[in-house]
Amino acid sequence: MELQEEQKKQKRWSKEIQLLNHYGLKSAIHYYLFDFDVKYLGKTYYIHTFSGGQNNKEILILLHGYGGSNLHYSKAYGKLIEQFKVYSIDLPGMGYSSKSDIKMDSFEEAMEFFMGTISKLIMGLCPNQQVTLIGHSFGGFIAAHLLVRFPKLFKRLILLSPAGTTYYTKEQIIQNQNFSQASFLRRKFIEYVKDLWEGVIAIPQYLNNHFLGKQLIKVYLRKRMHLKGNEYDLWKSYIDEMLELPEGSEKSLCLFFHFPIYAKDHNSIESILSENMNQIKNIPISFYFGDQDWMDHQGAINLNFYQNINLRIINDAGHQLNFENPQGVVQAIIQDMFQQ
Repeated sequence: MELQEEQKKQKRWSKEIQLLNHYGLKSAIHYYLFDFDVKYLGKTYYIHTFSGGQNNKEILILLHGYGGSNLHYSKAYGKLIEQFKVYSIDLPGMGYSSKSDIKMDSFEEAMEFFMGTISKLIMGLCPNQQVTLIGHSFGGFIAAHLLVRFPKLFKRLILLSPAGTTYYTKEQIIQNQNFSQASFLRRKFIEYVKDLWEGVIAIPQYLNNHFLGKQLIKVYLRKRMHLKGNEYDLWKSYIDEMLELPEGSEKSLCLFFHFPIYAKDHNSIESILSENMNQIKNIPISFYFGDQDWMDHQGAINLNFYQNINLRIINDAGHQLNFENPQGVVQAIIQDMFQQ
C-alpha cells in the first residue's frame, strides 16, 4: 500500500515538474520540491512546497488563489528566484498538500486551520527571520489575516487582486445579491450556484464530478488562463491529476464568503487592517490589481490614505495578473521591495 501511494505521489510530482520545465525551470538546478510537516491540533499535515533562489536573499512566501496550487506563480518563478529566496506553497488542504483529517464546519474552524498550519510552516522554514508575504485572490485574504494575527513574522505584505477586500454591510450584500434584472436563464443559473454555495461544497471536486463542470474547467484554462497548445495540455493533465485527490480545505471558500465573494461580518481585509492598524502601521502593505480586473478593490482605495498602504494597477492584466502579466507583477514587487 505504501509503495502504491509513493508511486502515485511520484506520478503527481512528475506532472508538476513537466510544467515547471515548460517554463524553463529545472529540478535541482533552479528549484526543489518537498513536503514540509507541521503539527496542528495533535495531527500532522504536510504542506507541499516549491523552493528556489539563494538562501542569503530576502525571503518571499507565496500563497496561491482558491482551488489552485503553487504553480499559479510558475510564470513568475524564473525572475523571482533571481532576486529572492522563494517558498511557494500549496495551501494546506489544497493542491498536493495534505487532504485528510481536515475538519472545518465554520468560519472560525477554517480560519484557525490556515492560521495554525501556515504560521508553523513559516516559523519552521524561516526561524528568527521576518519574511515578505504575498497572496493572490483567496490566498490574499488568508495572507491579510496572517499579518494581523502574527505581525512579528512579516516585514511586508503584498496582495495580488485579493478576495474579500471591501467591507459591506449585510444590507449592502443582500442588495448586491439581487439579480432580478438578469435574464431568466442567467438568473436561474445564479440561483442554482448560490444554493450550492450556501450548502458549503468543495467547488473544484463538485465541478470535476459533473460533465458541465468539467467543461467549465476547460473553458477556465483556455479563456481565463489563456492557455493553448502544449501549455494547455500540460496544465490540463496536471489539474486532472490534482482533482483526483479527495477534498481537503476547499469548503473554506463558502465559509469565508457570502456568495459570490463578499467577506462575512467584519472579516474583510479593509476591516481587519483598519482595526489592527496600530500593530501593523510600520509594515508596508501593497495592493496590486489588474487594469482589467473584475475583483472588487474599493476597500483598497479606502485604505490607501494610510501611510504604509499603497495601491498599484498592473497593466495588461485581469484577476490572474501573476499569470497574465508576470513581468509586470515581478517588476512591481522588486520596486516595492527595494525602494526602502
